[in-house]
Amino acid sequence: MIALKNVSKQYQSGEIIVKALKSVSLELPQGSISVILGPSGSGKSTLVNVIGGIDTIDSGEMTIFSQSLHHFSVKELTNYRRHYVGFIFQSYNLIPTLTVKENVEVGSEISDSPLDINEVLERVGMIDKQGKYPHQLSGGEQQRVAIARALVKNPKLLLCDEPTGALDEETGKNILQLLQEINVKFKTTILLITHNPGIGEMANWVVKMKSGEVVALEENKTPLSAEQVKWV
Repeated sequence: MIALKNVSKQYQSGEIIVKALKSVSLELPQGSISVILGPSGSGKSTLVNVIGGIDTIDSGEMTIFSQSLHHFSVKELTNYRRHYVGFIFQSYNLIPTLTVKENVEVGSEISDSPLDINEVLERVGMIDKQGKYPHQLSGGEQQRVAIARALVKNPKLLLCDEPTGALDEETGKNILQLLQEINVKFKTTILLITHNPGIGEMANWVVKMKSGEVVALEENKTPLSAEQVKWV
């Protein structure tokens, strides 16, 4: 269970104070796919960053997998990110001087219970390109490698920040289908940020944000398959 109660977070830039999260309360079940929707500046990335332990909260309570993150020290947050969380970003963040397999090994080496690298590469459809370098891959292939690197850690929670934002519709849907398969096979809890409201149709839960607040939490009892998603 992901549970937030009255969570607030603000940033200060000079004399300007930005209230990124305003008393957010939210519960999402383990093993689900949740999509966070909202315009730029609505607090989506901040919400994912605090859930992922990248950032801390100013006030409130936050419990992830029975762990009280709001009490964690910097060291404890580092251990939490290392053992529980996988991150996937729009920009891929692959190491250009490493091959596909070596990039995935980076994720494997920081985990105490990693999945088999070849199995993961097979699962994401990149086993035949494991010796190639990032510049030799398409955008969709690079995103698959980024997913493999996050997945090989065997995380309980996979956080995805606009993973299809730089991809065309066909490639984007292939990535979403892969995430659905990961959710089913590995029981991984997935939290996905997007500007595309159509992607919410494949989620179990849709979180709608505006101006740092959760304005709606909707359960989708009949999620669509990724290939059925309307691309907006």
